[in-house]
Parts: sequence; structure tokens; C-alpha cells
Amino acid sequence: MITREDILNLAEKEQDICISIYLPTHEMGEEVQQDPIRLKNLLSDAKEQLKEHKVKEQRIENILKEPRDLLDKPRFWQHNDKGLALFITEDDFEYYRVPHSFKERVLVNDHFLITPLVPMISLEGTFCILALSQKKVRLLRCTRAGVTEIELEDSPDNMEEFKKYEVYEKTITSAGSGGSSSMFHGWGDGSVETDYVENYLKTIENEVTSILRQRNDPLVLAGIDEAVAIYRKVSHYSRTMDEAISGNPDPKSNEEIKDEGWQVIKSYFLKDMYDDIERFGDLSGSEKQSDNLTKIVEAAYYGKVESLFVPIGEHSWGWFDTERDVVHHSSEPKNGEHDLINMAAIKTLTQSGNVYALDKEDMPNGSSIAAIFRYA
Repeated sequence: MITREDILNLAEKEQDICISIYLPTHEMGEEVQQDPIRLKNLLSDAKEQLKEHKVKEQRIENILKEPRDLLDKPRFWQHNDKGLALFITEDDFEYYRVPHSFKERVLVNDHFLITPLVPMISLEGTFCILALSQKKVRLLRCTRAGVTEIELEDSPDNMEEFKKYEVYEKTITSAGSGGSSSMFHGWGDGSVETDYVENYLKTIENEVTSILRQRNDPLVLAGIDEAVAIYRKVSHYSRTMDEAISGNPDPKSNEEIKDEGWQVIKSYFLKDMYDDIERFGDLSGSEKQSDNLTKIVEAAYYGKVESLFVPIGEHSWGWFDTERDVVHHSSEPKNGEHDLINMAAIKTLTQSGNVYALDKEDMPNGSSIAAIFRYA
């Protein structure tokens, strides 16, 4: 999984030859066999672009040798995710598998093309899911791409094991002498006393909260509504999401629970973006925001951009004359010209700004680029 730091490292790289290749890949099925063919064609496109840059044949062969070697490695293609990004220079080659499908793309320039990776920045982060069940309690630590189960060493694995705990004896004594107690339905064929379930979940909550406070990850609860409600009652962890995954988690794999949890948590990770979109609107008419490409590119070069919004899959060609502070535009890429949207993203990221990638229809003002400036 690519991280913000990885993307920053790519953004900072500047050499006479930087080759960026993006392609969709597949995790299983017959389409997996088409993925190396797709890369082979894209490497051929890269070779043609290198020729247009007047790079000699032998140098081209040396540059493309390592990525070409992947074509003859069947096991490499059996472990892919939804997308593959390759970054090639004369002295370095790296690739990233990501849970995000790309459109096929090749670009040879003096910087890497990073805008297809920007959605990964907004969606980077870890979160936990607590799956509540009488048969098995699972604490899962997740990212968008993966999931790891955290062992609860000091808690009962299930309600049967909880019966061995001293607290169970106290529950029986309390229930026997305290008169009527409400009943909890939904776990198993019968009913159990709500006090019993509450004590069971209290025991689990103590260890779970201790673990979560060490990492400060947001928590999503999963379980039938009654169990989730009781856990909320006994929980002392403040970063628990209001929305939960409803239903019995027992039949679901960790991966399935992670995917459902992601649908709950993703708006949490996108909160900063939504807040900045709202702020862009609030600044309408002021000099602290703009949707003018020329103005934004110039501002980005000089570290003036605080937050940048770029449309996914859009490009605009040209170059910035730093000596005259003039942005030149072109209708098509030519040798030595840049994707101005990509360059604005690079300059913003490498100068501690925020970059958000949105679908074209979600862009502020429906524009091809937008920015909030640090100062007017």
C-alpha cells in the first residue's frame, strides 16, 4: 500500500527521465492473464515517448530492462490488487500495488505523474473494528487495503469462556437476589439476562479500550443492534463512530467486515476535504481562493497554495517560465512541457499543502482546478 510519504518522495524526484506508468490489474480470474500484456503495450508506448525525447536506443533498453523483466514473472501477476503504478528512472525502479483501479497511462517527463495517486492520500489511515458476538469477539485493525486481527489476551473469547470468570458468579448472585432482570435476545436460540451480557462486554471493553488508547484509532462497532447498544453504554473510548455495522458478524470473514467498516469510516477520513470545500465556497469573491489555472500554477510554485483541488483524470499541458513568472499553455504535450495540474499538485505537496482529488462533477464551481491560498 502506498503512503503519503511514498507519494511525497515521488513528487520530489526530478531527473531528465522520469517514466510514470499506470494500469488496472486484477486479483483473480481470466483477466489476470491480460495484465502483463497490458504492461507490455504500455512499455512500448514509453519506448516511443523516449525516442521522441531523443534518447538513444541502448539507453532506452537499459532503462526499461527491469520493468520488462516483470513480464516473465507469472507469480508477480498472481498477487496484484486493483491497480499498479510503476515509476522508472535511469538508476531506479519502483512499483506499487494499490486498491484503486487506474486508467492506462504513460508519461515521460522530468517529474513523475502523481495526480492518479492523490486519492490515496485522502484515504490513508488506520481504523479498528470490534465485532461483537457470543461465539467470538474480534478486534480488527484495518486500512483501506488490509486487515489484521489483534489478539485479546486478557479477555474471554466468547460467552462460554466468560462463565469461567469470577464476574459470572457475581452476575448469577446479583440476578438471584435482585428480583427481575431484563432479557437480552438475539444471541443463540434462547435469551440471556441483559446484566450478564453487560458484564461480558465490560470485561472485553477494558482490554479493547486499553489497546485503542495506545494507537488512538477510530473505532467502528459491528454486531446486532442490542449488543452494540450495550457496548456503547459500558465503553469509555471517545473515538467510537456513531454509525455501526449492523448484523451478526459471525458468518463474515475479517476481510468482509473490513470492507463494511470502510464504508462507515471513509467519510471520517474525508472530513478535512469536505471542510476545505466548504471553506472554498465561503471565500468566494476574495483573493484567498481561485479556480484560475494560470493563477494557481504560479501560486503553487511559490508555496502560496494551502489546499488544492484537482479533477481525477484531467490534464492541462504547458510550462511555467520561472524567470518571467509566466505560465504558457499548450493543447497537447510536447517535449519539455508539463501537465500543469500535476505540477501544481507536486509543488503544493512538497511545500506542506493539501491536495484533494475529486471526480469532475464534484469539483468546486465545476472547475478544472481550484485552490485556497495561504494569503491573499
